[in-house]
Amino acid sequence: MKINMHTSHPSVFISSTFVDLYEDRSAVAETLRSRGLNVNALDIRPASSQSSKREILSGIRESDFIILIIGDRFGSILKSMTDSDSQSITWWEYTNAFKLGKPVIAYFKNVDSTDPINHDERNNSDYSKKRLLFERFKKIVTNRHNPSFYTDAYELADQIDDSLISIYRAGVKDLISKNSELNRKVNTLETVRNTIKSKQ
Repeated sequence: MKINMHTSHPSVFISSTFVDLYEDRSAVAETLRSRGLNVNALDIRPASSQSSKREILSGIRESDFIILIIGDRFGSILKSMTDSDSQSITWWEYTNAFKLGKPVIAYFKNVDSTDPINHDERNNSDYSKKRLLFERFKKIVTNRHNPSFYTDAYELADQIDDSLISIYRAGVKDLISKNSELNRKVNTLETVRNTIKSKQ
């Protein structure tokens, strides 16, 4: 985990489809805030405009890590937002986070419901296309991040609460490693400087 220079507390961006996972996102946000972490404001609202696009990218950039939640909806494909006719907004958020080197913690929801809100609309003309793209997206995430599985918002919140300790430990380890490397570089530069001064 990288320490965020924009805030005094670790900051988190939650990425997921919106309507079907609203309760899950809310539960995660509440858990994170109760532990003193900042949750970027936009990630509790759906993206819909160029203004949202800028806010999303800023939120991802300023976050220490990303929580990615995947249910059974691929989500909207908005080329005006993502410059892609194949990536959903969630996939686009993930892609930007990955490019920026942000740690991603992924969760897959075991969806056992016939409620249409939990699934892509079968009657839409792009349903088959979305399902193929969705499987590709999930495969990428699975191969890179070894996601955890959960059933409901309460279980997800508990899993995230339990994982925060390991997240912090990883962040501390990363900082120690970077500080050690920085100290080595400083010592090397000082040695070079002293050598140059001695030859003058």
